[in-house]
Formats: sequence, C-alpha cells, structure tokens
Amino acid sequence: MTSSPYLDMLDALLRPGAAGLSARFVESQLRFVAGCQQSDGGFRGRDGGSDAYYTDFALRTLAWLAPDHGALGPAAGYLARRPSPPRSVVECFNVLHAHRLLEGAGRAGGGPDALRLTEWLYGQLLPAGGFARWPDDQRASAYHTFLGALCFQMLGGEMPASEDAAGALAALGRPDGGFAELAGQAASQTSATAAAVAFLLMHDALPEDEAAKPAQFLAAMQSADGGLKPHAAVGAGDLLSTFTGLLTLWGLGALATIDLAAVARFLRGTAHPAGGFVSCLGDRSPDVEYTYYGVGTLALLRAWDRAES
Repeated sequence: MTSSPYLDMLDALLRPGAAGLSARFVESQLRFVAGCQQSDGGFRGRDGGSDAYYTDFALRTLAWLAPDHGALGPAAGYLARRPSPPRSVVECFNVLHAHRLLEGAGRAGGGPDALRLTEWLYGQLLPAGGFARWPDDQRASAYHTFLGALCFQMLGGEMPASEDAAGALAALGRPDGGFAELAGQAASQTSATAAAVAFLLMHDALPEDEAAKPAQFLAAMQSADGGLKPHAAVGAGDLLSTFTGLLTLWGLGALATIDLAAVARFLRGTAHPAGGFVSCLGDRSPDVEYTYYGVGTLALLRAWDRAES
C-alpha cells in the first residue's frame, strides 16, 4: 500500500509534538486506549463492540505514543477479518488508514485488496465529482470527498475528476467564509470547513486571496470556554472541532489568530482524570476518538511552541 502525501505531512507535524510527553501522561492514555480493545482485537466506542472506525482512532494514538504496543497484533487480526467491500467511504478510509499504521509498525500482514478497493471507490464516485454522504444522495459531501481523496492516495493514485470535485466543494463556501457539509445547507460548519479546505489545498484549488476567509470563520468559532464550536449556533466548544479547526488554521498560516492559551485550558478540561479525553466540558465519558483529538491538539500546541521559540 502506498503512503499518502497528506497523511505523511500530518505525521511529520504531529508526531514530534507527541514525542517527549511526560511518562505519566503517556501511561495514562495508553492504559485507557488499551482498555478499549475487545477480545476480537478491535476497539470499541461508547456503545460497545468492536468497530473499524474506533479501531483506526485507537491505532492512531498508539502510533504516536507506543508504536510497538502489544495491542497492534490483535488489531491486525481484527482488520484482516473485516468484510469486504466496505460499507461506506468512511469505513474504507478507516480500514486503509489502520493498515497504513500497522504497516509502519511492521504488523500489517497481507493488507486489503488494493485493486478491489480501488474498483469499489470508482463505483462510489458521483457523476458530478466527489463522494456523497449517503447512497441515495447525489450531493457531494465535504467530509466524504476529502476522505475519498485520501483513500485514493493510500491506494497509490489520485482521485479521478478531482477538478470537478474541487468545484463542487468550492460551491459549499458560505458568505461567512466557512463551508457547509452539503449543498442546500445554509450554515457553515467547522469540521466541513476543515475537510473542504484540506481538499482544496491538496489539489491547489484554494486561491491565495481566498484563504483568509475560512481562517476568519474558524477564528470566530472559538467559544468562551476556549474550544472551537461546531457551528455558530452552538454556544460551547468541542474537541473534534477544536482539533480540526486548529489543524486547518495551521495549514492556512493563521494559527496565531486563535487564543491558544484558552485552547490549552479547554484541553485540560477535557482530559479525563483516569485517562482518555471527553468530547467537551461537562462530558464524563472518554472514548478513543476524542483521545486522539486530545493528544493531537496537545501535539499541535507543542509544535507551535517549538516553531515560535
């Protein structure tokens, strides 16, 4: 399986920041993540039962904190038993990305059938470009199109008709500078903006004079609690929006527009005392997805500190 330029860039940015974390913090996160592994080798979310989505997030955190962790072998076995083809573009990404991480640790085994997955992805492409969120929907999704492009990169190629897809995602731009997830939605969303901007930057389709608009939207999403909100109508920040928003601001060269000290306070508030991270202030249930966002946000803040020093 071929690596992905975007994911390689992400690793290069965040992995150094995750290195050198205190032994106590790392031990706490590893204990939590390993505790979410099930008897079949997969990892559970909040509802219980192994899931490729949460298995991918667990492996992302382990790849940063303990790339030779004993949980990787059973996880490889779980992924090898996953049914094919995947049920969605998201699942396709999760399986490919988890195998990419396992390959990096020398634990991947045979891996997925690249030709079969490539053919499946071709079958999911919309005639007008991009990928839909649901099988019966003909609208390009910012999130699914971004993940679909990463799938093609991991399979050794580029997404067909990427210019058409870029046009479809550019059309999701809204007057406030953000992007909606789907055509017909009026409100910009932080995660959709992150996906759309990442896709457009990957394909050199975001004009330099347009980059300030999504940066201004994302900066405006910082809430009083220090985190970034999912959209303007929500009063509080969440860790997913905070991580994806900060990562996008970094890519746009505008991370300094955010109050990073307030982000750090928010991050401390979402760290669970027993290990793991919760989704937002007031949440009491950590999971492996938000643990990845928590460790990733901390790594990004550390990368910023190094860049500024």
